[in-house]
Amino acid sequence: MDHRATRLARVLVVVGLLTTAACTKLPEDYPTPTPFPTPETSNKPVYTVKRGTIEQQIKALGRVAAEQEAVMYFRQAGRLYHMYVETEQKVKKGDLLAELDTGTLKDQVEIAKTQAEIAQLKVDQAMGKDTANGESAAVSSARAALAKAEADYAKAQDALDKLLEGPTAADLQAAQAAVASAQTQLQKDKAALIQLQTPPTADQITILRANLDKAQAALQQAQAAYDRVKFRPDIAALPQSAALQQATADYNAAKATFDQAIAGPKPEDIANAQKQVQVDEANVQAAQSKLDLLQKGATAAEIDAAKQSVASAKASVDLARVTLQQALGAASGKSIDVQIAQKQAELAKLQLETLQNQLDQAQLRAPFDGVITETDAQDGDAIQSYTPVLTVSNPSKLEIAVELQPADLTQVAVGKLATIVLSSYPKTTLQGKVIRMPETTTSTSPQLPATLRTVRINLPPPPGPVNLGDLANVTIDVQRKDNVLLLPTAAIRTFGGRRFVRLEGPSGRHQEVDIEVGISDDTNTEITKGLQEGQKVIAP
Repeated sequence: MDHRATRLARVLVVVGLLTTAACTKLPEDYPTPTPFPTPETSNKPVYTVKRGTIEQQIKALGRVAAEQEAVMYFRQAGRLYHMYVETEQKVKKGDLLAELDTGTLKDQVEIAKTQAEIAQLKVDQAMGKDTANGESAAVSSARAALAKAEADYAKAQDALDKLLEGPTAADLQAAQAAVASAQTQLQKDKAALIQLQTPPTADQITILRANLDKAQAALQQAQAAYDRVKFRPDIAALPQSAALQQATADYNAAKATFDQAIAGPKPEDIANAQKQVQVDEANVQAAQSKLDLLQKGATAAEIDAAKQSVASAKASVDLARVTLQQALGAASGKSIDVQIAQKQAELAKLQLETLQNQLDQAQLRAPFDGVITETDAQDGDAIQSYTPVLTVSNPSKLEIAVELQPADLTQVAVGKLATIVLSSYPKTTLQGKVIRMPETTTSTSPQLPATLRTVRINLPPPPGPVNLGDLANVTIDVQRKDNVLLLPTAAIRTFGGRRFVRLEGPSGRHQEVDIEVGISDDTNTEITKGLQEGQKVIAP
């Protein structure tokens, strides 16, 4: 009996539990409770909603990089034949940095160059280009004939213009001056002839002898002064040396004049003087004739003759031009032989360009003067196309390169201020700004390439030397807001996409309130909706 009673009691308990469970509602069936008894919170901090200023910043690790930087790669796959440079090696623009194994391609390029040169020589040969300037003999001769014809035409036209215009005042003055100059020279040479034919007088001989004696005495004195210092090593620079040379010249001149006066004129000297007088007389007549022609003016016959000379010169120019055009036409490649040679030359040039392009694709050359900052391959490595092989940097101007996460990248823009602390100078803070952003991208994938996540920040003058690759702590100021509601980030709760806080209420009760937030810093978050200044928030 007691056993059955115990079993019945157990059944009743189970039924009661099932009944209770069936009557229980799920949490979503209840309305959100507003006030409810506060659990024990005496050991949890309470924060007050306050107004203040907040600055949103992005912190990241950057490196010192060159403003001009080139990541070098091959556009075709292959095996690396040789890496010609090492890290930190200086290079010049155009230097060969690395190349793939191309087999006999270099020899093929050289052969193609020679074939192209031979083909061009055949074109020149077919066109008659056998002179140094690359023109045929016929073309060169026709060009020279045209130049002479044009010069003759210009000269004839100038002569006609002068006849038609008549003499100018300057022309008359020049002609008169020429006559006067010719007459003066005639009188001078006549006087010289008369003097040469007239023997010197006794008084003149006496004067010439006295001049010779005086010059001889001066020479003796200069010689004695020179002998007193001639042993000195600087004798050539002493005044005694110059004085002796001058005295010797004066003596020789005086002696020659005296000897000539004693001996009398030579017959050939008189004959030469007479001939010079005849030349002077002819010059005077020519100058006077020219002056007379200028004063008289050109005759009708002279003008007609000048016009005929101009017409003849113009006809010569026209004929020379036609001859040149014919010569150029013959050398312009109109014949079938020339055209065949030109096509063969074009084919050889195309083959050379194709091989040279293949060789260029297999070589990496420095795009500018700089330093090798990174090498990513070794001789013999299999290289995939567009895979970075080395990096060239120009250290003349440095900046900071910072790789950001895609989510942070969307908040940064050119011109944003940044704080820089170089690892080599940890106690110095530099102020820079964002100067360059990566290429525009809408992807937020964490696998976004580093080149599409790197921003550039200018580097102010550091307190000392820095090297490419030095690290730097960078803080970028994203935005700043004043007089906004602030709450410590630690007081905000999140659950299932919901963001809320627990407010401290009167009579030991509290309530949960959904909120909306703005920007955040290291400790605080901006509250844009749901709270008021002065409210108390219980931390989680």
